[in-house]
Formats: sequence, structure tokens, C-alpha cells
Amino acid sequence: MIKKMVFVISALRGGGAEKFVLNLYKAMEKYQGYECHIVAIEKAVEHDIDGCRVHFVSDFCNVSKKGLRRLSYKKNVAKSIDKYISQNISKDALVLSNMLLADKIMSESTLRVHHVIHSSYHSAFLLGKGWLKKKQIKRKINATYKNHPLIFVSEASKCEYESSFDSKFSNTVIYNPTELKELENLADEPVDVDSLGDYLVHIGRFNRAKRHDRLIDAFSKMTNTSVKLVLLGNGGLLEKAQQQVKALGLEDRVIFKGFLANPYPYLKHSKGLVLTSDFEGLPTVLIEAIALEKPILTTDCSGGVSEIIGGNKAVISRKSKLADNMDEILNNRERYIIPLNGKFSAKCIAGIYHQLNLSSVYG
Repeated sequence: MIKKMVFVISALRGGGAEKFVLNLYKAMEKYQGYECHIVAIEKAVEHDIDGCRVHFVSDFCNVSKKGLRRLSYKKNVAKSIDKYISQNISKDALVLSNMLLADKIMSESTLRVHHVIHSSYHSAFLLGKGWLKKKQIKRKINATYKNHPLIFVSEASKCEYESSFDSKFSNTVIYNPTELKELENLADEPVDVDSLGDYLVHIGRFNRAKRHDRLIDAFSKMTNTSVKLVLLGNGGLLEKAQQQVKALGLEDRVIFKGFLANPYPYLKHSKGLVLTSDFEGLPTVLIEAIALEKPILTTDCSGGVSEIIGGNKAVISRKSKLADNMDEILNNRERYIIPLNGKFSAKCIAGIYHQLNLSSVYG
């Protein structure tokens, strides 16, 4: 009998959690022979989903939020999703819930749900908050994750969560999968970069965690004034970043390319990847850059960065030294290239998820 896995996610916009879902979907089918499905809460798609079994909640669920009905909205949507999965996929499928909106709904599910935590929840939700606000947030997070086990994408994010929030389950850590051959094939696709000249690249959603403001500020202070900075991604802080670039007079050197379903040709042809985040879960783009043998530079943000780079501390930049280190990438690239650890391979990760399915607390 074919084993089945269902990914429930808020939407399929451009982002790391969405990319994780698509990568693991392919890995489970390729290496473990699973039949995979994606259930998306919102009908918003930026990634390439050709060949994937995708089900949109709005196509089979019509739950009202009006009046007092909003109080039971999550429970009623969860019931609809449970019924749909049970009748159309399998009531025994392993269900992986991704992103907070999906987690809030699937917390009410009675299926074999695991919540995949993609970020550093302490940094994302508690940092800089007063004690009363922290108490309120902790209560809400604890309520969301009280019914099902959690999967963390790094040891660091697991430790942070368990130091701040409650969980009655024995939670686990499973890294994000990277399919090297597919990555190389995608990176080899043609792209016109001749007009760009030499450039550094950043790939990620424009949100407060990624700190594009820090990146742009450091870029403006580089000694090398001919290199460009290519920014790939969309998000709520995109316009603010564009305003910062204009204020610094960098319009000719900072290139906004928006979200690309395949950003890897730009990564391949770059002089290096720079991340300036305050916090991450496990920055998969860092693993992908390492796999493509590109120089990398990252801030020492909370999350799984140290689990990716191991003892290669040279690629970590102090915030005050970002501009200097960005210059050095161009002049001493070998210092910023590190080996890829096999623990991130898609085949390895698919095997771990298969074992999780076999030993699930629900079974």
C-alpha cells in the first residue's frame, strides 16, 4: 500500500517554508515512493507547482467568519480539511502543517498532524516585547501547539522554543532537504546577467527578520563602488527597501528582481551570497549557495546558521564589519567557500521523515 503525506500550508507564495514543502514533496516521492499532496489555505501561488497535487481549501470549504461564527472558524475549517483528506487522500496520511495560519487551523485537527516550525519563535514573537505582551503571546502560542508534536528545522530553533514555550510532546529536529542534482540543473538554466557585471546577491522575503535595511546600509559603505547588489524576493518591506536605496543614491547599483521561482542562475553567476538576518530557522538558501560552491557571508543570527557552517567561522560577519567583509568576498573568495555537509541531502532527509512516519506517536 502506498504511503501518503499531506502538506498543509498557509499559501504557496515565495518563501522558505513554501520551498521546503515543494522540496520535501519531491524527495518523499522520489526516494521513499510516497504519494504526496499539498493543501493550501489561501489560493496564492508564486512557486512552480506543475506536477504537484495541490488542493485549495476554498474549493471544498465554505466556512463563514461573520459574527459569532468567527469564534469557531478554525475548528470548522479544520473539520472540513480533515474530512477532505480522509475521504480523498487517506485518514492515515502523515500531515505536516507549515506556517502559523495553517498551524492555528490544524491545531484543531484529529489527523496525524506534526507542526513544522520554520523560524526562531523566541526571536520572531518575543524579542523586544514587554512582560505583559510576552505573557499574552506565550499563551496563544502554547494554545496553538498543545495538541500535536513539533518538528524543528534546526537544533537552535528547538532549544529557543523549548526555553520560552510549553510542549508536552517529545519533539524532533529534521533539517530542510537539498537536492543537489536538481539544484545544479536549475542553476544551469540560461539567464541574462551580462549587463549586471560583478554582483553580490541576497535571496529572501522582504520582512523584518531578513534586515534588508542592514544589507543595503553595509553595501553603501563598501570600498568597491562598481559591484552591484541583486535582491531577489517580494514582501511587505520591499517598498521601504526601495526608498532606502533611493535615499542613498544607489538606484544604479541595487537591482530589485522580485520573486523568481528559479533564483539559482543568479546565485550561480554571483560573486557571493550575503545574508544579514536577525533570526532564521534554517536558512536553506545558505545550504544551496554552499552546494553551488559559492562564497557566503552571514550575520551570526539566531537559528541554525552554526549547524550549516560547522566550524567555518570565517563566513560569519559582525554587523559592524559587514561592508569590509563584503569587499573581502570579492578579493579573497576562497576564504568564504565551505564544504557541504551530507546531512542536508534530500535522500537523507526523506529517509528520516519516513522513519518518523513509521514511529509516529499516533501509530
